[in-house]
Amino acid sequence: MKRLLPVMLGLILAAVLVLISEQEPGRRFAPAGAVAGFGHSGRAADEPLNPAVAAPLPTLSAVAPQGFTPAPPGERPYVPILMYHYVRYVDRAADPLGFSLSVTPEQLDAQLGWLKAAGYETVRMDALAACMRGEGPCPLRAVALTFDDGYTDAFTTALPILQRHGLVATFYIVSGFVGQPGYMGWPEIRALRDAGMEIGAHSMTHPDLTGLGLEELRAQVGQSGAAISAEVGQPVLSFCYPGGRFSDTVVAVTREAGYTSATTTIQDGPQSDPFTLPRLRISGDLTLEGLQWMVTSRLP
Repeated sequence: MKRLLPVMLGLILAAVLVLISEQEPGRRFAPAGAVAGFGHSGRAADEPLNPAVAAPLPTLSAVAPQGFTPAPPGERPYVPILMYHYVRYVDRAADPLGFSLSVTPEQLDAQLGWLKAAGYETVRMDALAACMRGEGPCPLRAVALTFDDGYTDAFTTALPILQRHGLVATFYIVSGFVGQPGYMGWPEIRALRDAGMEIGAHSMTHPDLTGLGLEELRAQVGQSGAAISAEVGQPVLSFCYPGGRFSDTVVAVTREAGYTSATTTIQDGPQSDPFTLPRLRISGDLTLEGLQWMVTSRLP
């Protein structure tokens, strides 16, 4: 009997481990394999990189984002537009470029927590464009949050943090990259839509639009929005220039395609033209104090 006891204990332990392994997949926020780890691809600073692993947060109950407080009639306060890419952990020494394009989940949580505590609200880019065109109310004291490229961590990591704080954002999707390793698929993008987030377009394949012929330019701009609209079942009104590069022709084609706004990577500038909107880059080395100054210096 003493000889059989270790064997029996081993069998019991093995059974317990099997039960745990069978239950574990149900705890994932995204399907297994949705987040892949890759190294830096060597592309230009604002072009998509092969994403590294982003640590998913636990599934959170959906929090319905609140609308913004309108400004008095005739007033249009400045709206700081924050530009994010990845929400993940990156080794700064191994991938300095990837680090500069990333914030950690803790950084994003702290930044959004400060915005909420300081009394700032959030506004989607389609609502901001309606305000600028005189077709809707303007926010009294709000920022716009934008996430470029459509990486998987937009769903696994950014969305739960946004939900926790009850804030909204605009996600610019490269339609030709949807479903590729490291990028969201259509189910994840539709989940963002269902959570109250805006889905915008970021071209079909993220080229430098200023170097394209007119026909290809129209395809990159117009077809990206059409493809996304067909999948999410609603109009796509907001566009983001890949790499922030644009010209008079690119702006004209973007207007022609039916978008109501387009964002750049220009740090500072007026918000007089909805098709050349500046954005504030949120990099991995930005401190919370730096973010606070960045926002309050433009919207006290």
